[in-house]
Amino acid sequence: MNHRSSLLTKLGIATLAIFLFSSQATQAATITARSLVQKLTIKAENGAGYARSAFTLWTDDDHDGCDTRKEVLIAESKVKPTLGTSCRVISGKWQSWYDGKTWTNPSDVDIDHVVPLKEAWDSGARSWTKSNRTRFANDLGFSWTLDAVTDNVNSSKGDRDPADWLPPLSSTHCSYAVHWVAVKYRWRLTVDSREQKKLLSILTGSCGSKLITIPARAI
Repeated sequence: MNHRSSLLTKLGIATLAIFLFSSQATQAATITARSLVQKLTIKAENGAGYARSAFTLWTDDDHDGCDTRKEVLIAESKVKPTLGTSCRVISGKWQSWYDGKTWTNPSDVDIDHVVPLKEAWDSGARSWTKSNRTRFANDLGFSWTLDAVTDNVNSSKGDRDPADWLPPLSSTHCSYAVHWVAVKYRWRLTVDSREQKKLLSILTGSCGSKLITIPARAI
């Protein structure tokens, strides 16, 4: 075998090794939804000292004139939204996946924290820095953290976890549970025993075996 052939062979082996390593890395980056629940620490909630002011809403981290609420409205609009001065969202088209309703007036939708602020506080955020609580409240780095949903549906949810509240559309319960677990994992938040039991009751069968990408840790 000449030098050129030997070099090509070595390159081929190296390429194959990279491919196999990448494939293994991709496989390692996924997990079943049910397994991800079981990675969450079970701990009783502690809501002492909660105040909504512990979380800062809404910030403009990239300094483009659009705060977090506006960023979500723009990103989730099914059509190109109409914007006014100072990034004011005038109109668009938002489909609230919690109840299947569609809205064109931004005042009809709230930006829901899938894991509510008080729930986050009760399950770990009370020990965070103010900076980390602000990051959580404005987390645009993970699309499952914030959702544009019908305002009165968001109000009905309040700060309740899945043991006490689920979206009106039963067909969304699997996705909602998956998103909830993923956000809690991302932010290293705990679950209480009732919450875990309810999540496990949802994440069964094909729902529980659904493969999801393991979220990047935020803290």
